Amino acid sequence: MGMVDRAFLLSVPKYHKKNLLFVIETLMNNDYPVDFIFNVMNERLKSLLHGKTLRQNSNIDSDTDVKNNMWFAFPYVTKVSDKFRDITKDYKVNLAYFSLNKLSCFIKTHKDPIPNMSKKNAVYKIKCNDCDASYVGQTKRILKTRINEHRNDIRKNINNHSVITEHRLNYNHDFDWENVEIMDNERFLFKRRISEMVHIQLQKNGLNLQSDTEFLHHAYISILNNL
Repeated sequence: MGMVDRAFLLSVPKYHKKNLLFVIETLMNNDYPVDFIFNVMNERLKSLLHGKTLRQNSNIDSDTDVKNNMWFAFPYVTKVSDKFRDITKDYKVNLAYFSLNKLSCFIKTHKDPIPNMSKKNAVYKIKCNDCDASYVGQTKRILKTRINEHRNDIRKNINNHSVITEHRLNYNHDFDWENVEIMDNERFLFKRRISEMVHIQLQKNGLNLQSDTEFLHHAYISILNNL
């Protein structure tokens, strides 16, 4: 009915015939039954021409007419569907066949999963290889870029190293750079920072500074401690 409405209402009268023929051809190419096409189009055009909706027209029809317009969708199976039509003949039900062979049965559109190191907007955890220490951070950039910064911080000739570098230097430990765990993905910075603080609080032996969670609302603390 929507296609009929557009063909009829969105064009000048001289194009009505051409547009309606296009609607019929499109529906037939998509396996709509011919009787169904013309019955619906006929009723819809009547309602458009007389300024009435199809619902209003259907209220005028008798109960017999309503029953004659009942449709039943049935999958088309060779040599089976034709016999089914004979069975329903006495019940005044019109059959509409649909195909079981759809493109989705043959063509899969699954996307390849994105590797963790190529993801953005992540809350991540880096674990120490030699003890139970861990560090939680967040980044909007590709995770691999941020992890490389952590790894290269030890090479900088500065006094103010990161907590990860301090742990490596003080205990001669190294971190599991190849298996960085993504704890959450969140593109909004404010939500990502809350998620970061929550996962910092959940660590058993976290290396994060106390200032990293100073903005976490106190209501979270008691809940997280119970967890």
